[in-house]
Amino acid sequence: MYIGIDDTDSPYKYCTTYIGTLLIEELKNNGYSVDMPKLIRMNPMVKYKTRGNGGVAIHVLDKDLSSTDIDEIKDITIRIVEKYTDFECENTNPGIVFLDENKYKENREKLKEYYKEVLYNIVSIDYAEKFILKIGGDYIKYKLGRGIVGALGAISATPPFTYELLAYRKKEMWGKKRVINEDSVIKMDKKTFPYTFDNYDYENNKILITPNTPCPVLFGIRGINPEILLKAMNMIEGEKPERFMIFKTNQGTDVHLRPMKIKDIYPNTGVIVYGRVVENPKDIEGGHVIFRISDNTGKIDCVSYEPTKKFRDIIRKLIVGDYIAVYGTVREKPLGINIEKIKILKLEKKYIKDKKCPYCGGTLKAKGKKTGYKCKKCKKLIGYDEIKKIEVERDLKIGFYEVPGSARRHLSKPIQLIDLI
Repeated sequence: MYIGIDDTDSPYKYCTTYIGTLLIEELKNNGYSVDMPKLIRMNPMVKYKTRGNGGVAIHVLDKDLSSTDIDEIKDITIRIVEKYTDFECENTNPGIVFLDENKYKENREKLKEYYKEVLYNIVSIDYAEKFILKIGGDYIKYKLGRGIVGALGAISATPPFTYELLAYRKKEMWGKKRVINEDSVIKMDKKTFPYTFDNYDYENNKILITPNTPCPVLFGIRGINPEILLKAMNMIEGEKPERFMIFKTNQGTDVHLRPMKIKDIYPNTGVIVYGRVVENPKDIEGGHVIFRISDNTGKIDCVSYEPTKKFRDIIRKLIVGDYIAVYGTVREKPLGINIEKIKILKLEKKYIKDKKCPYCGGTLKAKGKKTGYKCKKCKKLIGYDEIKKIEVERDLKIGFYEVPGSARRHLSKPIQLIDLI
């Protein structure tokens, strides 16, 4: 039997993964066998997400569950969800989905398509309701019940997967400042690299494993091996957790992105676009950097936003003619790609004008568009077409460049994982 839960938390308290952890503990206490839970992130462009747009799925492994067992599992789930949900938050609209083992197996291909839908598009509550009924599932809605969208999304998720170990605080510590030793995080990060990721932002000197909200989570360590995550947890010094749980996740996998031609791009989806730079990067209001690329079907703007910090310096070095792949999500107005990373495939040659006189080697001074240049030494006038161009070395290399960890989305794959998953 599968259980999906989503949209129970708020920016102020609680966490859907905490509900999942308590639910697993309760199910095990009642004699049920439970698989590793899933924490599944969906389309990051959804505007009404409470925090990270992630749902939790739990798989009860017991075969031949009786109707009494099923009722008990549902009752336990409902009780825990209702106890640890922030119903007061206007944007919190919880949902629970139940799907039995046989229905899951019968509808596996349909569920794969649903998973793609919640990754690439904005799925309505009505669409999710009809889908659940079509595959023979059951659901419970609270308030608007938008959580059923992500609850089913979590159930439907398929590989690739990574893992996250989430450590939770003692209840008396909720809302208080988290005390985590920064040096221990750095040490853990270096010892477990490349098998854990996004632990620390060295560019901005920032711990990344602690959330910014007063929720029950103390820290979360992400990686590709559960055993290494356990070792990593034991390296962290500071406030001690009350409990922990390892989740199977789609974080750091780029599953929200798909290759698209520019003519096919639409808002609020994730894309990988190959094209040539046709307009040089320029700084715009807000500290953002924008440039334009073109493929054989159209043109589109690409934006590196201010929070990406030094990544913008990489973007500024691109020139017209560079052939690149842009990875990111599509904003609506004005239409453009919010860059998560780029891959430089071919660099255009860059030239500068030789400001030395071709006759005497003296320094040239510009005299206007019509006149050209005048040599300060021999006084000769030099036309623009007589000026030599010198090729200069590009301060970029073929390969990937990414935003810093503090600006990275949950789903975006760090470069260190490119060849690992």
